[in-house]
Amino acid sequence: MKTSHDINRRLFMQIGAVGGLTLPQLLRLQATCASETAKQDINCIFLFIVGGMPHQDMWDLKPNAPSEIRGDFEPIATSTPGIQVSDVIPRIARVTDKLAILRSLTHTDADHGRGFHVMMTGKKAGAGDFNGNQNNNQHPCLGSMVAKLGKTGALPPYISIPNFLNSGGPSFLGASYGPFVIDADPAAPEFAVRDIALPIGVDEVRSLRRQSALRRINAVERQVDQHAEQVRSLDAFYEKAYGLMTSKAAKEAFDISREPEAMREEYGMTSIGQCCLLARRMVEAGCRFVSIENGHWDTHRKNTWSLRELLCPSFDQAVPALLNDLDQRGLLDSTLVVVTTEFGRTPRINALAGRDHWPNAFSVVMAGVGNKGGQVVGATDKQAASVADRPISPEDLTATILHKLGIDPTTVLKTPIGRPVPLADGGKVISELT
Repeated sequence: MKTSHDINRRLFMQIGAVGGLTLPQLLRLQATCASETAKQDINCIFLFIVGGMPHQDMWDLKPNAPSEIRGDFEPIATSTPGIQVSDVIPRIARVTDKLAILRSLTHTDADHGRGFHVMMTGKKAGAGDFNGNQNNNQHPCLGSMVAKLGKTGALPPYISIPNFLNSGGPSFLGASYGPFVIDADPAAPEFAVRDIALPIGVDEVRSLRRQSALRRINAVERQVDQHAEQVRSLDAFYEKAYGLMTSKAAKEAFDISREPEAMREEYGMTSIGQCCLLARRMVEAGCRFVSIENGHWDTHRKNTWSLRELLCPSFDQAVPALLNDLDQRGLLDSTLVVVTTEFGRTPRINALAGRDHWPNAFSVVMAGVGNKGGQVVGATDKQAASVADRPISPEDLTATILHKLGIDPTTVLKTPIGRPVPLADGGKVISELT
């Protein structure tokens, strides 16, 4: 016998739901489990550099080290006296007044997948393979924590672009706190966000007729179905999903083509550039946490060529554009920007002119929400091999991000079987950033 959920799911599919009801189910679950603990409307744009960002070639140069250590890049002056970065990121050098460069991140996992997990969640990965399955969280990721404990609005509270980011799942919190995934590259000419537009061939008038028919059918069901309350609950979220699909404001937020061409060019017509621009549109429209994946930084070979020719030009354009745009719109005080990675690269250049995995010491960058810009926190030794001052753990970074977003990092959640799990797993807020 079909349940009321089966009936309503089938009917909503008939009026034009796409993607197997991903969006209405997500909206229903998020609203059902919505938290009332959020203190303020603070947002986060979380840019994850996948593969391992080479700290000694970008943020923490060692010009006096031997050539096989220091590499081919030169330190340059920045907008902040006393702070230098690499000549491969000259535009970022002009916005260091907005940046806090954390040069002393450290952990012990040199595996990509396990590095993703600890940096996305602030929790070391347990047993298992973390590279083959993206939705493998053993602890909720930061975006899911924000979805659980932050305010919700018209847009989903946690959005991931241009795909689901490895270890970006909700773990024991459940699917309601997973990301709404924009599984498309906003730099592509045919870019469109699924689940927020009516299907081809279903115009608004026709859709309204179908909505009216659905309501009449459900009215009959309520008289005979023993799960009437469930039907009413489901109806509300199909209506909400429909509202998002037909909302002018929501469609405009997702429609990056509405941006002036000059603004799109300012960010760069690249994946990272347009993802950063779309992220700005998302937080401007009320999304609380946007994660962005920027990949292919695993420079085991041709490190210098890869950084100069492929990776850093678009990165160096997108990040300053995002910071300046947020600042000019008055959003930087309410938007935390985090540029992170799973680990750094080895101090010594290998036989293939590359650098290998190195979690012992690496750099992360933060801006916005009261961060003291124009500063460096922590230091590494003469070869950028180990932390020499102020070690910062992924747990500390997690605690700091949560604190900046108005969420108490000492909050303890409970698993479905009642086991207490602290959010930040003992991490301490980085006091220099407050």
